[in-house]
Amino acid sequence: MNYIQLKEELNTIASGAAGDVSIYATTPDGEIAVRENEVKRSASILKVPAAMACLAAADRGEIDLDTLLNIEEPVGGSGVLAYMCGNEQITLRNALTLSIIVSDNTAANLVIEHVGIERIQSFFKRVGATNSQLTRKFMDYDALARGLENEATAKDMVRFLACLDPTSEILSLTSKQQLKTIMRDQQLIDKLPAFQPIFDETLIIGNKTGTLPGVEHDIAYFENGEKRVNIAVLTTNWEHNHDGQQTIAQIGKAVIQYVQGD
Repeated sequence: MNYIQLKEELNTIASGAAGDVSIYATTPDGEIAVRENEVKRSASILKVPAAMACLAAADRGEIDLDTLLNIEEPVGGSGVLAYMCGNEQITLRNALTLSIIVSDNTAANLVIEHVGIERIQSFFKRVGATNSQLTRKFMDYDALARGLENEATAKDMVRFLACLDPTSEILSLTSKQQLKTIMRDQQLIDKLPAFQPIFDETLIIGNKTGTLPGVEHDIAYFENGEKRVNIAVLTTNWEHNHDGQQTIAQIGKAVIQYVQGD
């Protein structure tokens, strides 16, 4: 599949979907944009820029990733920490990893608390993600009742993914490699990476999903040799979340065919 075919396929999928679909992708041949600046509830995809803000602070020597954090306010939803007994502390590095690899809400909140929302929002501005915001911790219903909502756009999420590109100077090489590895080892792979060939070791996909009732998101980088695609797919207004998952999986399938040159 070539670039023109990919662009047509993604537009066709988006226009035919039962939900509202926003897409932004950067490829070696050009950009693909569908409602890319539409602001949506972010769900868990903002755990990636929160992790990036943490790593950027560590690069500057402001934060030690081996700092032990006390697990004092576990929250439910996705993840494992809230459901395990006898765990009183975790390193910041491991909290960051769990916040991405299993979308652990308790771990993500530990990262947010240690890094600080102001420093995270400052990172958003540095990257140029002006239409997205992280204003509260995850599963914080009191803050939500006060009108504080985490929001994102597809274009902003690709701005964050671009921080992992070889030419970006936002993060150190070590931090880039660390976060790319964590995203590559992601456990939630039923959306953009759903059609990744099992035995193709040349194709690398790293992703982070987000899910709420009626909301399905995924952001990912696709690499095949020197060919790289960064893509964010944010979708809302689904009657059945499964339909959103399947729609994003079809978008991922098309991207895989493009990066493989089929």
